[in-house]
Amino acid sequence: MLHLDTPLALAVRTLFDRALPLLKSRPPGTVKIYVFGGCALHILTNARGSADVDAEVKASEKLLRDEIRAVYTAPEDYEQNGLDLSVVFNQQFNNSLCPLHEDYEDRAIPLADHQASPMQVFIAHPIDLAISKLGRFTQRDQEDIHLLIGAGNLDLAEFDSLAREAIDYYPCDKGTVTSCLRLVLDEAREKKS
Repeated sequence: MLHLDTPLALAVRTLFDRALPLLKSRPPGTVKIYVFGGCALHILTNARGSADVDAEVKASEKLLRDEIRAVYTAPEDYEQNGLDLSVVFNQQFNNSLCPLHEDYEDRAIPLADHQASPMQVFIAHPIDLAISKLGRFTQRDQEDIHLLIGAGNLDLAEFDSLAREAIDYYPCDKGTVTSCLRLVLDEAREKKS
């Protein structure tokens, strides 16, 4: 279940919708956006939020992609629990900087009301979100992975298998990232027993 009615989730959707006027009369799927990071975690679990949206924008034309990214430069303001907050599109996000399985697009979860739209928004599948957090592996990344596991969003065997495949072609110190994976899996199995 996706948590799409929270103030943060609504702000993220409003932010993305800013690009719709640029896409008038374009066919469905002209632009595909894949959300990662804290916003994806929030939409998947209703846990912590984020002040920025880490998302991959894929467009049929480079110029169109650049125009869309330009529309996302201003923050989107929202209110939550009486606090004025904002979320901004992370212009620096690049999914090649983190381990990611090559089939992540196939597993991504579409937002239902965008399927016929020229702009389709997808939330990274919990497994792919967890894999992406193995590269940086800060304390927060570890907590996020454990949150996804604890929420029942990850099958440990599938996570292990797909993460190892992603690590095989991720340009990194494979031993370090594999050690991070082993640590997370060992901790998760220990909590279950």
